[in-house]
Amino acid sequence: MKRFICLLAGLLLALPLLPLAEAAPEPLRLAEIEQFNQMLLERAVAEGQETFPGEGGYLVRGEEYELLLAGEDVSADSVVLSAALGGGHEENGEKTWEGPRGSRPDMLVEELLALFLNDNPNLSGRADSAALYIAGELPAATHTGFILRDGRRVQLVEYDVYYQAEQGVVRAGIQFTVEQGFVSFIRSFASPQALSQEEAGQELAKLRELQEQHAYIALGVKDGSQLAREDFVLGGLDFFDASPEAAKALLGPAVDEQSLEDSDGGKLLVLQWEGYEAVFSLRAEGSLAQRLQVFGGAFEGPRGLRLGDTLAQAISRFEHTGDAAQPGALYGDAQGQVPPYGLLVQSDDSSLLYYVIEAQAGKAALMLEFVDDLLVSMTLTYL
Repeated sequence: MKRFICLLAGLLLALPLLPLAEAAPEPLRLAEIEQFNQMLLERAVAEGQETFPGEGGYLVRGEEYELLLAGEDVSADSVVLSAALGGGHEENGEKTWEGPRGSRPDMLVEELLALFLNDNPNLSGRADSAALYIAGELPAATHTGFILRDGRRVQLVEYDVYYQAEQGVVRAGIQFTVEQGFVSFIRSFASPQALSQEEAGQELAKLRELQEQHAYIALGVKDGSQLAREDFVLGGLDFFDASPEAAKALLGPAVDEQSLEDSDGGKLLVLQWEGYEAVFSLRAEGSLAQRLQVFGGAFEGPRGLRLGDTLAQAISRFEHTGDAAQPGALYGDAQGQVPPYGLLVQSDDSSLLYYVIEAQAGKAALMLEFVDDLLVSMTLTYL
């Protein structure tokens, strides 16, 4: 028997080691919120901070942090209603204060999202929001995550926990404020009044509805890849599926509308809004978008680009080889103008990026115009 066991052990040692599957991050836990609150409370106690009356409690303000306490006393037994942390830089060897799982101000939002469960890696949802996860079901503890955004620009990441208390259902959570792609503040909170089972259920039902929304996909096409058909959306209008009716439904009544004769005997319809122009060819079989152009406002273009972005930012969103700062081909046969290709053309104070694909109706292009290194117009057009 002993000889058999030794033989078996030898066989096991001879087997190649299989890589362990990396466990997916878990939802934010209530204990993590409490630990964050306690960390900043201990800091306030150590610094001898005092309170002053604030809305809903007593405020403590330290360097790049803030606490809202239930009582006037600052001690280890104080009840923390809310805690907020800013800053994030480590200077002169001083400690960098962190939120749950090493989250901190100044970290990239992509790094933050990687710390917690995310059942929605493409961030599909609505243009203003997307659900990240819902784990659990009432009356048991239920964990949720979602983002608020303006297109691809994430503005807030929030992780919540719904749990039962004597007075009803309490919602506690952590909010991460995001500016220019970086976390700026971390704030914990708890609902000031407990929710009824019905109220909590309604909030979760709205989030489940958001989970089923896929009208806007923020990360459907990976940055650093070639221009794709999915990129041909400007200000929410899909170039290949656009119609005058769809444009008016999305952008509202046109400020100006003109009907022109086309060179092939058809008609062109030119619709203009403040900072936006759409040109359609009108034929018996229907309308076809010929050009969509943004030259003002906060409209979002392909890969989340907006007016005011830099040339370097735009180039980084798409594939490029060699020195991207130098004019010439970025990828593909730009010299022979064989799609797909990318091309950078520069003059003294302006630059033009061309990205071209082959579409059903011909060569379709994204044209990005820059003046003094800043994006001033975005155009989707047939060449």
